Amino acid sequence: MAKKRKNGLSIAIVALNMVIVGIIILLIVLIYFHMKEDTGNNRTDPPSVTSSDTFTDSESETDTPAITHETSGTSPITETPESTSELPEDTTAETEDTASTDDLILPQYDRTFFEDDLFIGDSISTGLHLYDYLDAENVFAEVGLNPESAVNHKVGDVTCVEKAAAMQPKHIYIMLGTNGLAYMDTEYMSKKMTELVSELEMACYTANICIISLPPVTKEHDAEGKETMEKINDYNSRLKALCDQGGYTYVDICSKLSDDEGYFSSNYAEADGLHFQGSAYALVLGTIQNQIG
Repeated sequence: MAKKRKNGLSIAIVALNMVIVGIIILLIVLIYFHMKEDTGNNRTDPPSVTSSDTFTDSESETDTPAITHETSGTSPITETPESTSELPEDTTAETEDTASTDDLILPQYDRTFFEDDLFIGDSISTGLHLYDYLDAENVFAEVGLNPESAVNHKVGDVTCVEKAAAMQPKHIYIMLGTNGLAYMDTEYMSKKMTELVSELEMACYTANICIISLPPVTKEHDAEGKETMEKINDYNSRLKALCDQGGYTYVDICSKLSDDEGYFSSNYAEADGLHFQGSAYALVLGTIQNQIG
């Protein structure tokens, strides 16, 4: 009797195990189909690329100027498609512009050539030391400076005349007037430039005073009607006449920085159409050294 009871218990245990195994198998099957269904629901097609997804020139370009000193690092590496025919027209043009900028042959300049000189200017001239082309002590420049304000305006604790008197530079280079074009008459500005030059000449009678022409502006900036090429050319002609009459040196950088239409070349102009890319500073210093040296 006990033996029959034991056999019955064994059969029950086996049956229970089989039921448990069956339940486990069923759960595995259900989980598998549930996961497969979720995977199908979560699958999405890759987004299509439309023309609105293409970066414009202004979005893809950086503010880092392409200059001798500024470009001591390497340019960012981008993947080039196998065929340029797949590129939008504006992207292809941007690639060509970059190549032409890189291929510019700029006049060489020697930093030590200017170590005893003083540059006087506005925000454009601040780039001479901010981009490390020249030492800060060789540059007297500040945003907004113009021929009228330059005589009495102080950068730090001194005016440009006081700085020149203490420094007694070999050459004094002046590039001022861009900030006055929008609201000053060119005749009035040239008169103020004459007064500034006279003050500097009295303070540094042995210095060679050089007046640098105003740089050009881009065609787009010209169209805004404030700083225009008509005003720039008129003012530069007055500066040249001042140099001819006073025996000063006139350095023409306007024509050097201009394109075939007479506007600021995209190889040298910043996005605002007024300020310099780094390559422009190399060109200006090389031009000055070639003429003076």
